Amino acid sequence: PHLSLFVPSCPQLSPLSPDINELNLPKTCEIDFSDQDDLLHFRLLICPDEGFYKGGKFVFSFKVGQGYPHDPPKVKCETMVYHPNIDLEGNVCLNILRWAT
Repeated sequence: PHLSLFVPSCPQLSPLSPDINELNLPKTCEIDFSDQDDLLHFRLLICPDEGFYKGGKFVFSFKVGQGYPHDPPKVKCETMVYHPNIDLEGNVCLNILRWAT
């Protein structure tokens, strides 16, 4: 089953709330809002069930700035892993995260 989240309306989170409300995660992913009052910072656990990374557990932290959706979120992989789009400090290097200004 997919995880569907409901986030109450909050003026400060209005640009982010619709995205979270529409989020359908596969069974291999879990999202953790450690601080229910701060939905701009959360962690995502990914446990692939196929492919090269099958059986792994990978934690990503997300920091969504006040400029969202015009500014991309900061995404960091907290799990040491070799991947061409993750540098040695865990920074996720994807063009989709680097929107043109």
